[in-house]
Amino acid sequence: MRKLRIGQISPLNLPIPPQKYGGTERIIFWLCQELKKIGHEVFLFGSGDSRVSCQLIPIVKRALWKDKKIKEYSPYYALEMAIISKMAEKLKLDILHDHLGPWSLTLYGKLKIPILHTLHVPFQEREDRIFVYEKLKAKLVSISFSQRRPAPNLNYVANVYNGIDISIFPFNKKPKNYFLWVGELSKRKGILEVIKIAKKAKINLYLAGRIPPPKQAEDYHFFKKFVEKKLNKGKIKYLGELSQRKLSFYYKNAIAFLYPLQWEEPFGLTMVEAMASGTPVVAFKRGSVPEVIKDKTTGFVIKPSKKRKQNFEDFISAIENISAIKREDCREWVEKNFTKEKMAREYERVYYRILNG
Repeated sequence: MRKLRIGQISPLNLPIPPQKYGGTERIIFWLCQELKKIGHEVFLFGSGDSRVSCQLIPIVKRALWKDKKIKEYSPYYALEMAIISKMAEKLKLDILHDHLGPWSLTLYGKLKIPILHTLHVPFQEREDRIFVYEKLKAKLVSISFSQRRPAPNLNYVANVYNGIDISIFPFNKKPKNYFLWVGELSKRKGILEVIKIAKKAKINLYLAGRIPPPKQAEDYHFFKKFVEKKLNKGKIKYLGELSQRKLSFYYKNAIAFLYPLQWEEPFGLTMVEAMASGTPVVAFKRGSVPEVIKDKTTGFVIKPSKKRKQNFEDFISAIENISAIKREDCREWVEKNFTKEKMAREYERVYYRILNG
């Protein structure tokens, strides 16, 4: 098969790769790197402060979230689409791969180049997106089968699980005496629930992640009102927003990763990162959880509710029985299913299938 010229459309909020927060941006980085290793020519449309081995077409000098003066992002994404529409054919791209969302739909009718869309966000409360994707017969890739439930009849051309660079998550067989939770300190990630569970179970809990910024008004007010006062009290310790290197250290030394999700998350990258380190995961059965965790082998998948209440009882029981999970099985599960190499090869097959009709 001939090698391809592939354009990757990135969000502009963060550089590729991100320094700390940014799961989608890490996926884009690993995909670009791996596609280039395979031998394809890759062109990333992104922020100018991105650091990638492929060719970078900078849309703005630096990521939008770094400039606190910027209030409205839409003009910058309009600019990105204008640049792509001008350059895609000049670069002789075979295919465009979108990771941004609906903005890339404005390219339809302007380009003859096929466009593939990876859905990095859920469809809940996004009926407008469902409507437009359906009207345009957009070629979609889900990142979990659970993500498709609100819109099962769209034009899905594949399901490709996110993959990570397992080399930066060293395996550790002997953890230290603490449990771990990682994520943005917002309601949907289960931050209050994990604190309650830790207190009931009387365990040491380390929390790591980004505090929602004020521009995320609802999440920020939730944090200030309900979460902030509970940090760094008793056995609950907040570590801050960590670099990848520091996060890897805490993953590998945790007894287990606790994830009482409160939303239908399309893919939980933190669960994969934990299991790559040998750390089993205990999580509520929400969104992609049953696809990412192999129940009773790499962790425990817990029903979210019991007797019309949050099911803390079974969650704590799983914590008490976590020694039944072999840490080697967690690592092996990730090696087989969630590596950047596997992800890139699966996308490569999708590209060829689209181009060959």
